[in-house]
Amino acid sequence: MKDLIKRLMQFAIGSLGSAVLNLMTIPVITFFISPEEYGKTSMFMLAQTLLICFIYLGYDQAFAREFYEYPNKKKLLSTAMTIPFLFSGFVIGITCLYAKPISTFLFGSEIYRHAVYLIAASIPFLIFERFLFLYVRMQNKALEFSLFNILVKLSILLCTVFFLYFYSHTFITVVYATIIGQVIGDTILMIRNVRILYMNPVKTDPDLYPRLAKFGLPVAVATVIYSLFVIIDKLFIRYFCDFEQLGLYTAAFKIASALLILQTTFSNFWVPTAYAWYKKQKPMRYFKLVSDSIMFLIALLFMGLLLFKGVIMLILSPEYSQAQYIFPFLCFYPLMMTVSETTNLGIVFLKKSSLNILVSIIALIVSIGLNFLLVPKYGAIGASIATGSAYIAFFLARTYFSMRIWKGFSVKRHLLTTLLLFVVAGMNILIHAVWLISLINVAVLLSIILIYLPLLHTLYRSFYAKRQPTITQEKGIET
Repeated sequence: MKDLIKRLMQFAIGSLGSAVLNLMTIPVITFFISPEEYGKTSMFMLAQTLLICFIYLGYDQAFAREFYEYPNKKKLLSTAMTIPFLFSGFVIGITCLYAKPISTFLFGSEIYRHAVYLIAASIPFLIFERFLFLYVRMQNKALEFSLFNILVKLSILLCTVFFLYFYSHTFITVVYATIIGQVIGDTILMIRNVRILYMNPVKTDPDLYPRLAKFGLPVAVATVIYSLFVIIDKLFIRYFCDFEQLGLYTAAFKIASALLILQTTFSNFWVPTAYAWYKKQKPMRYFKLVSDSIMFLIALLFMGLLLFKGVIMLILSPEYSQAQYIFPFLCFYPLMMTVSETTNLGIVFLKKSSLNILVSIIALIVSIGLNFLLVPKYGAIGASIATGSAYIAFFLARTYFSMRIWKGFSVKRHLLTTLLLFVVAGMNILIHAVWLISLINVAVLLSIILIYLPLLHTLYRSFYAKRQPTITQEKGIET
């Protein structure tokens, strides 16, 4: 138990550090550039999100799935990286060939095509970063994983500050700074792990390709659909509104992403732990205890953001004040993603990755439908409601299919908590009286604590039971 907590804390260092550095970039960027320019920056983020979602072709997930079963880890890494690298050549070629129309779509003008070339050049670095981080994480080298995560984020932040201070206060400056900072951080990561990359640069296992493809390609298809689900809100705002609304939405999304501190920490810790528990045939109560605990913890953080939204908004420029009415529903993104990591285990353990396609399609349909209804009338606020609702649908679908093929556990507390959070998020948009909405937020927070009192009792009893023998021994020594 001590080893698990220690490893979790070490993963938390990276997630916390990365999140703090991400949050630090928000006031830096919003101080220098207007919401309209920030909206254009978000289109660059959209392009990067698309690349990250499909460039690996699911081989990264297949690598993680095979890690504990395949004996030669370095050969597994080399084999898993081969197809994504070959595919990246095709993607880079297409991106450069159509740089002008891509620039027009993203930034409203073809004169920024050089930024598109830079995005294409960063693709190999993204692949190295993803697989090296996975390799380190699956080896449970939590501290090393955390430190290099912080290093990459710090490199991006320093480049952003430097470029905005010495160059023009426009979105293109942020784009250049982000890519150059990313490349610098990834280069240091590659130098640190050159032995891993050097020892098996060509040697691969041909027999392993079908196994990786069988698991990875359905994940890739689901990921492409999921990537559309991720970016559809921004595309609707881009089409029906303007870059200013997109900038406000992006700022709000950054604030909500503060909850990713827990999501990233937990995911990095949970994936190898869950696989190890499954292999050891741990009882189901362990998985349920983790799921309930993480739902409770992230719900508390969710409510903390709502309670202190006025204070949080102080980190933004006054031009971005309307973002406080956009971000409540966006908090469902990290909440539902985190909790679903504990409820979709049936899909992962039984290798039914094709079900991820169906899950993504359901979430995408919900997102498109609600964005179409809400964005033309309510702008960025409508997009936030659509996004939050779509992530709830994503969680429900993921959980349903997992429990259908796996014995699973009860998620009644999850559903009740989600309903409460959905209602209070809506109230935080509609009610502007500070005293009233604060009272409502406190009441909901207390309700959530009441729902999870049995869990808290179980955790306390478990902790007390583990400490009791130690206390008894200490008394015996004193006597």
